[in-house]
Amino acid sequence: MRADATPLERWLIPGLLGYFALQILVRATGSPVLDLDEAEQVVVTQWWLAGYSGQPPLYAWLQKLAFEVFGMNLLAIALLKNSLLFLTYLFTYLSARRLLRDGNLAVLATLSLLLIPQVVWESQRDLSHSVIVTTVAAASFYVLLRWLERPSIGHYLLVGLVFGLGILSKYNYAVFAAAAGCVLLTMPLGRVRLFSPRILLSAAVAAVVLAPHALWFWDSVQFGTRAMGKLEFGDGLWPWSGFGSLALAVLGFLTPLWLVLLAVFRRDFLAAFRWRRAEAAPGGFPPGRYLLFALALLAAMVLILGAAHFKDRWMLPILLLFPLYVFAALRPGAVTPARLRVFVTVCLVMPVLALLVMAGRVHEWPMLDGHHRYSYPYGELTAEIRNMGFERGLIVADRAFIAGNLRFRLPDSRVMYPGVTGDPLVCGPGEDLLVVWDADRNDEPPRHLRDWLSTHLDLDIAGADLTILQTDVQGAALGVVLMSAQEASLEQRC
Repeated sequence: MRADATPLERWLIPGLLGYFALQILVRATGSPVLDLDEAEQVVVTQWWLAGYSGQPPLYAWLQKLAFEVFGMNLLAIALLKNSLLFLTYLFTYLSARRLLRDGNLAVLATLSLLLIPQVVWESQRDLSHSVIVTTVAAASFYVLLRWLERPSIGHYLLVGLVFGLGILSKYNYAVFAAAAGCVLLTMPLGRVRLFSPRILLSAAVAAVVLAPHALWFWDSVQFGTRAMGKLEFGDGLWPWSGFGSLALAVLGFLTPLWLVLLAVFRRDFLAAFRWRRAEAAPGGFPPGRYLLFALALLAAMVLILGAAHFKDRWMLPILLLFPLYVFAALRPGAVTPARLRVFVTVCLVMPVLALLVMAGRVHEWPMLDGHHRYSYPYGELTAEIRNMGFERGLIVADRAFIAGNLRFRLPDSRVMYPGVTGDPLVCGPGEDLLVVWDADRNDEPPRHLRDWLSTHLDLDIAGADLTILQTDVQGAALGVVLMSAQEASLEQRC
């Protein structure tokens, strides 16, 4: 901690560490049922690959490393996610301290993240790639500020490293990087740094980091571009559908942060959007200009590419600098002691609520009882599968939620689902085949599951004996086809 740290600063890091330690404890001791992204990670971490599905592989690599160190358990899942979230707050604080040159303002900018639902709640509830890309974006901005101030060879190498890691985190990092690059081109100092011969070092590091995934992407375009389909290019009434969806995503991402800022700082908050005030930044990098470029790039995706759909969580790495922009643009004296106390108090309410709601969900508190994923009876369903005679082998499910939860309880088996890469035929002799699908949606194996079995295993399960495993929990029904290794001819294919 800096020698000139304010009392508020001295509490920030210990408070964040305590909060995320509690979140780890809550999840690690809670329901063993995995949510969607958790289940996906349990599947893809069966292999070390340069790509797995429609998302880049960095989170999966870190999760696989955590599983190898701590075992495949809830602790490893919760520890990775909360470590990344803590680093997001830490790098935001470090950037704010360097940019704003004021300890209390840096703390307020950091605590502002607690008023962004996608950060304080959705990232905790069930996100993975969005979590890590936000962390890398926060780290990237801090590295950028250090690089602008002191362009050493080490900082040029770091610039290339964080850029490469950003693309390996999630592809929307490219919008963050492009917007930051546009800002640098408008700054005399930024142009000096960008056009220095040393920038070739940054490019070389980024190329080395990205090369394996780039080669995988080239060979697996159908997987690599799958996530881009979520933008729904060409759908709806161009360009109004895209602009309407973009506006809702931005507004949804920044609410309730802007409402609290307006309520606490009132006219000073509104005045922060004047151009001269928005361009001001003691640390030399104008975050207001960055936000304008970021929004312009998103608008270009609508106008040029025809993007028609945006989600608020996609804004995580892109609009992360909004709090820094606001507090950089506030007039001197706007943060009075009374306003500071009110804003900090409101911010601290949010993690308490997030912790309580998360604890209620994963520990099934009666007051929050409901039919959510954490209450799905995978323990009972797995016991019925064992009673059918399946102990280990190849499990092919129709979606990640089922595949990951079954592997979590049958760790000696391999699992697959349509939409993920990996070799399903790395198996031993005498292993059975288990085909599983959500029978609450389909009594028969769904078409995409049958197509996958036909394409990858040359197997047609039409006419095979199927069983519907039913439980007392509403909507908890699995369709199952169990085939021995001889019936499925897996031994010959292995």
